[in-house]
Amino acid sequence: MIKNEYLTVSEISKLYNVSKRNIRRIINKIVDVTNNKLLDKDYNGFWLIHRLLLPKFKPQRKRQPNYYALTIDPCANYSEDDIHVIMQFIADNVGDDNIEICYSIERKKANNQNHVHCYIKSGKKKKIIELVTLGFSNVNYKEADIFDLEGWKNYITKDGSLIKTIKNGR
Repeated sequence: MIKNEYLTVSEISKLYNVSKRNIRRIINKIVDVTNNKLLDKDYNGFWLIHRLLLPKFKPQRKRQPNYYALTIDPCANYSEDDIHVIMQFIADNVGDDNIEICYSIERKKANNQNHVHCYIKSGKKKKIIELVTLGFSNVNYKEADIFDLEGWKNYITKDGSLIKTIKNGR
């Protein structure tokens, strides 16, 4: 098996899951202090980066998935099965291939009705809120950023309820 000694900007971008712009920014920083045999342009003007320089392009910190919290308080009394069907409806109709909805159902002490605590990973917050109001018809909700995911998980399972997960509409 022949392995290329040189990689292009797009190949490094795919390898480390970073933007091409960031790769070119790093190249501009190191081009003056790096040997031409390790970092050079080909006859088409594309950067060729030697494998020895790959550690310079590796991300320094690992990004955590961006979750946000959503608490849904339906004004009607829905059973756990009904809530699961509605949450499945939301995941199926958002139109996001990378959606992840994790939720638990808790019974309120004030009126003995079910309400839902979620943490969601999706880029389509507005569409999710539209589908929540469509699915539950009459609903109150609160949306917030999560800074401590483990703390939120402990909070939503405080009464012993389980966290159910829906990924990619499944």
